[in-house]
Amino acid sequence: MLLLPSPEFLQIVYRVELNVLVGRWMQPVTADELRGGYLALLEAASTRQCRWWLVDGRRRLHSHKADSRWMMDEFFPQLAPRLGGKVYLAYLFTPTHLEELQADASVPKLTYFDDRPYQVQRFIEEQAAMRWLAQQQTPPITSA
Repeated sequence: MLLLPSPEFLQIVYRVELNVLVGRWMQPVTADELRGGYLALLEAASTRQCRWWLVDGRRRLHSHKADSRWMMDEFFPQLAPRLGGKVYLAYLFTPTHLEELQADASVPKLTYFDDRPYQVQRFIEEQAAMRWLAQQQTPPITSA
């Protein structure tokens, strides 16, 4: 496990043995901090060409519609070109926050990501999120 330089509101760790970049929001953040934090995650991932991310938003609390729009329109489209392939993001939320996200019409359903060069899944348990990320690193078995 490699602790990387991070802003005070975000802990960035590279799990070498798993090839997973972990970003843990340590507190609620402003829109500028959110954008700066995600750009710091992208920089850390770019240095290691890591396309598998665990983003722990359990301490960040609620997101704002403007933040979601920035993520969809500006941030996510940068990932695959910068990291050299499809990017997989496992998001951790509290159960209440996840329910709110799923009920919010402004937040895209997971099917929105199906044909994009970045894949997003939402979790409430870290072990399940890490298992999903590991599965995305394993090439599919094809029959001969």
